[in-house]
Amino acid sequence: MTAVQTYRVRLAGAALLAAVGLVAAVAVALPLSLPTDHAGPVPLAAVSEARALQAASATPPRLEESAAWSRRTLAVRPGDATAWARLAWVAAEQGNNADMVEALDRSFAVAPFGPEITGWRLRFIYERWSLMTPDLRRQALAELAVTVRTRPRVARAALAEIADPAGRLAFLMVQAQVRLEEQRKREALQASSPVA
Repeated sequence: MTAVQTYRVRLAGAALLAAVGLVAAVAVALPLSLPTDHAGPVPLAAVSEARALQAASATPPRLEESAAWSRRTLAVRPGDATAWARLAWVAAEQGNNADMVEALDRSFAVAPFGPEITGWRLRFIYERWSLMTPDLRRQALAELAVTVRTRPRVARAALAEIADPAGRLAFLMVQAQVRLEEQRKREALQASSPVA
């Protein structure tokens, strides 16, 4: 076999390999680009979430509508902490403390430490501190301690909006406790480090 023939065989092999690769790529990409026959849960939940937020943001808030859309979101995504928190807000606006506490508890069950709901939830709970159950207070204290350590800006912003004296006091006590613990850890590290 001459050098020209060897070159042609190799070129034909490369062309064949490229053609097979192109066909395989089209076979994989084509089904991904076709529209689906049904709307999946994410778009339905997104629509419900948007409508619930719109009803809650109206002046005056359309509480029943917001609650209904939030429940639709939860029917599709029961782990949506924001929808549970919105139901807690609706219940609080309606003066229904039992439903408020239940919805807040579920919000913590699905997202104990947020993160996207943390700031709102801290403001909401500490502003209504006297209405919270001991279990919700314990959960809020734990979430605040983590937030003070990991996202101090979120904690400071939440504190700035809390007017309830009992809630502010509880909030400030957690902040002071976390700072004291961190200071003790730093001092212990310094004491255990060899002096150079």
